[in-house]
Amino acid sequence: MKLRLTIVLVFFIQIANAQLDMPAALRQNLAGKTKFEDIKTSINQFYSQKLATINVNDSSAQKGIMRQLKKWNRQFWLSEFYTNSDGIVQDKNKIDAEAYRKFQNNNNAFTNNASRQNTNWINQGPFNTNKGIGRVDKIAFHPTNPNVMYAGSPHGGLYNTNDGGNNWAPLSANLPSLGISGIVIDPNNPNIIYVLTGDANTGGGCFLGDAGCGILGQELSASKGVFKSTNGGSTWQQTGTLAIGIYRGSELVMDPTNSNILLAATSVGLYRTINAGNTWQLVESGNTFDVKYKPGNGNTVYITQDFYSGRSTDGGLTFNQMSTPSLLSYRRAIAVTPANPNKVIVFGGSVNADSSAYTGGIFSSTDDGQNFVPKNTAIDLFSRTDGSVGATTTGGQYEYNICIAISPTNENIIYTGGLCVWASINGGSSWSRKSDYWNYESNFMHPDIHELKFNPINNNLFCGNDGGVYSYNGTSWDQKYRGLIATQFYHFERENDDEKIWGGAQDNGIIRQTIGADYELYKFGDGYDMMTDNEYLVFDGEADDVYFTVNNAIYKDDGNSVVAINVSNNNQFFGNLAMSPLEEDKIYVGYQNGVYRSLNAGSNWNIIGGSGNWCISSCRNDDFRLYAAGSGAGADRLFRYNLSAFAVDPITPPAPYNNNLKITDIDVDPVNSNNIWISVGGTQANAKVFYSDNGGSTWTNYTFNLPNVPIFCIKKDASYGLYVGTSIGVFYSSAANSYWEPFSNGLPPTPVTEIELWPEPNPVNNFVPSYAPSANPEIWISTFGRGIWYTKQSSSICPANIGLTGNVSGVMLSEAGNSILSDQQLTGGVGTNVKYNASQSILLTDGFFAPEGTRFQTYTTGCGTQIDLNRMKHLKKE
Repeated sequence: MKLRLTIVLVFFIQIANAQLDMPAALRQNLAGKTKFEDIKTSINQFYSQKLATINVNDSSAQKGIMRQLKKWNRQFWLSEFYTNSDGIVQDKNKIDAEAYRKFQNNNNAFTNNASRQNTNWINQGPFNTNKGIGRVDKIAFHPTNPNVMYAGSPHGGLYNTNDGGNNWAPLSANLPSLGISGIVIDPNNPNIIYVLTGDANTGGGCFLGDAGCGILGQELSASKGVFKSTNGGSTWQQTGTLAIGIYRGSELVMDPTNSNILLAATSVGLYRTINAGNTWQLVESGNTFDVKYKPGNGNTVYITQDFYSGRSTDGGLTFNQMSTPSLLSYRRAIAVTPANPNKVIVFGGSVNADSSAYTGGIFSSTDDGQNFVPKNTAIDLFSRTDGSVGATTTGGQYEYNICIAISPTNENIIYTGGLCVWASINGGSSWSRKSDYWNYESNFMHPDIHELKFNPINNNLFCGNDGGVYSYNGTSWDQKYRGLIATQFYHFERENDDEKIWGGAQDNGIIRQTIGADYELYKFGDGYDMMTDNEYLVFDGEADDVYFTVNNAIYKDDGNSVVAINVSNNNQFFGNLAMSPLEEDKIYVGYQNGVYRSLNAGSNWNIIGGSGNWCISSCRNDDFRLYAAGSGAGADRLFRYNLSAFAVDPITPPAPYNNNLKITDIDVDPVNSNNIWISVGGTQANAKVFYSDNGGSTWTNYTFNLPNVPIFCIKKDASYGLYVGTSIGVFYSSAANSYWEPFSNGLPPTPVTEIELWPEPNPVNNFVPSYAPSANPEIWISTFGRGIWYTKQSSSICPANIGLTGNVSGVMLSEAGNSILSDQQLTGGVGTNVKYNASQSILLTDGFFAPEGTRFQTYTTGCGTQIDLNRMKHLKKE
């Protein structure tokens, strides 16, 4: 219960400023809208109109608007994968978790021809990069061992390190990727770990204090509550229910005097458990961002909510408002310190009406939060420059990332996080910037700071940001993210002009392989799509030119320089690229407003039709045909281009597909451009994959038994079998069968965003790279949160006898014609699902281990047959 003793005038000031976080005109435009396309159209129109009113020479104002548009477009990209048949965005985590649970529990489905995947997926990193690897929102420490740490990412889950951050490994690899918004280690028993799920930092313009937030952002970052492990993270169980419906997690803390009591901050309120998570009670309603206990005191609790800072003296059961009147921002962060348990600091900001500049405000209390004094009035702590008020040329973004930490040994040493890290050594009276924003600056650390935390054992300061984990050595920042494989790839390509893997990653730009699983930054920003004029893709290609899209720009690298080749007056983000199969200078890009073509490698562009295009596929045996898929409220979504006649024809798949569902990928037969396969996103059952053998005039539904999750990509192999990348892994269907089987041995359940087969010879010139595998062709994939993976392509060969050994986690389906001998250790815990199928016998030898929480099943039907649940004999353990 809040006791808000605030005069009416102040209340109305707060309401007025609430409108500033999402402009009132945009809020009004979005009122009553629930369909994705209507929301997206309103947002794009609003910011396009704002850009039109800005002087062309005012680059600062333009960048501020484009920053808002970029964050919105991140949400657009993922949101549209999860629309239902009415065009309304659904709860991503719920869709994926329920589908994966059904997949795990269904004994009959997905068990045919498991031998088609004879090798496991192998992760190809990035294990390390030079400028950033992936976003980390939360950090936690072991209570007695300074080298043991934990890090939480928005899509990659939970990771831990045993050597102080030099090497990391996933702890929740086999759970569908859930954002981590809080981590707690029980100080009395470090094997007990709690994580709060859901991502409080999904920005995109859907600011967390707004009524409009639920229309997009909540569904993509919704919490599934608190998960608990009692064995150091090997296995996990969901604790009692928090809220019902869609909500986000923000922070999780434990009572310093009683490890059975925890507080969870969520977008619908503050929840409390007194029985180690068995049950939770809502103790304070409202959008709660931060919660902290007074050091060593289980009775005093501080929270921040929308335009509100509160203090409790009864363990969080009731709250009184703390007075920090000059903080107009709705989102605020709290810091406390054992160096002075009575000290509490609230960090927030004020914002200009156009959301272009922020002033970081520090309010400090030394009497347990009863009275506050402003400690910073001259420096913009959200700035990436010198900190002069108003100098933040592209605006801060406290709605996306804001944090603060006080030294545990010196109450006057304070660090804040916004775009960069700022520090004060005199209690907040003066400040200096401690990290550089641009990657070419001397003290660069990846920007967008989400977490600043001191290790209580050795007092070392660690930072979690959009690039990973860093430690501060007193003067500069050391990278501490090797093995933290959390890169969110939109697209990738198997090789660039240097025969290296490269891809486009959210927050981490275009990155390319250096050696093995190590990568380097190629271009900063939100990297998206890329292509190389390889000889196996284009007839006259020489693998000397590369093209890529970052944010709203297109770039070309000819080996001598990198130049922008943008479509004129383009404000659209995330362009999709394609190249003619005959002429390397003939290239295409698809944007929201249509497909553009250049005949001179990007020097000039002309629109060739269509609308709202997401993906493009050129036809490798027909240079005059092009397919593209797009979006638009009530509009057609799939188009066939006849470039010789300049005609664009809509081609619509049959029901249950409808135009509210996103067509996510197109694959065209390289020897017959009339044969096309498309994959479909959304949550409409039986509308996942469609095939046409006449250029889209008629269609056959190939969905078969695919789970009802979004399909991100599709690829045909040489024998006309199909691979699809879903939000929970890879599935395969051979040309001879009318069903799909899992192709995810050793692959975590993560969104698979692109598939490439290697090698894939060009049918025009039959060129195959000499260094490509021939005897055992490979399949490569990119994922949104787990990096790059590869394995051998599907095989119809079933081994007569196989021996299995080593540690196993995740999905594993093994078949043999005669017998299976295994001493494997199934160590993955919840989410691990292992099946053995042999026609004669299955022998489990000494060392075999399947702990509680692991699914393990054996069958004796043999290769390539439907498993019969009644034939579960010949199982023997010695």
